[in-house]
Parts: sequence; C-alpha cells; structure tokens
Amino acid sequence: MYRSATILLLAVFITLIIAGCVVVPVQETQPRAEWVPIKISTKGAGAPPPNAINQAQARLMTERAAKVDAMRNLVEQAYGVTISSSTTVRDFITQNDSIRARVDAFIRGAKVVDTRYLNDGSVEVEMEITLGYEFRRIFP
Repeated sequence: MYRSATILLLAVFITLIIAGCVVVPVQETQPRAEWVPIKISTKGAGAPPPNAINQAQARLMTERAAKVDAMRNLVEQAYGVTISSSTTVRDFITQNDSIRARVDAFIRGAKVVDTRYLNDGSVEVEMEITLGYEFRRIFP
C-alpha cells in the first residue's frame, strides 16, 4: 500500500513537471518593415459664397469649405476613391456621359498646417495626417 501510493504520487509529480514544460508559441504582431508611419499632406480650396450676409460670414464659410476640401483630399489619398460611370450612345454619338466619384471614410487626427487668404476672397488650407501601423491593419 505504501509502495502504490508512492508510485501514484511520483506519477502525478512527473505529469505536473511535463505539463509545466509545454512550450506555447506566442505570435507577436510586429509591424512589417515597410509599415512605418507615413505622412500625407494635401491642400484644399474654398471660394466665398455669393449669398453671404456679411464679409465675416463669407470668410468663415470659405475657410470651412477649404478645410472640408482638404479633408476629402486626405481621405482620397488614404482610402482611395470609388468611381462609377455610365455612358449612353445612340447612333454612334454620346448622348449622356455620367461619372460619379464617391469617398466613404472616417478621418481623425488631421491638422491644419497652413492657411492662406488670397486677394480674390478665396482661401487655401494645407492639412496633414500621419498614418501609423493601426491604419494599415485594416487592409489585409
């Protein structure tokens, strides 16, 4: 009885040692060398609206239009643009030609680098964004 208990205890002890020595491979998700952060910069332009109430409103609306245009340009560079087109031809003559560009994306972290006010009332805005490894992970 003493001998069978010792053998059983020794078997449990050896099993625990072997189970503790199992190596579980850990897969680290390190960025690849070509996936370094990249900086994208674009410009956007806005023109003053003809129906503005006063000069201040026209200036603010023009600045906003320039920022939105710059953000759209950033998104186009980062995500790409979906282009759809259709052409109607009749008697070998183009009747209707329609091209649509669509950008559907989310942007965060864009910064205004420079704002230029031009003599004609228009505004140019330069914006930039840094795309890191997290951005590249969404593309397989």
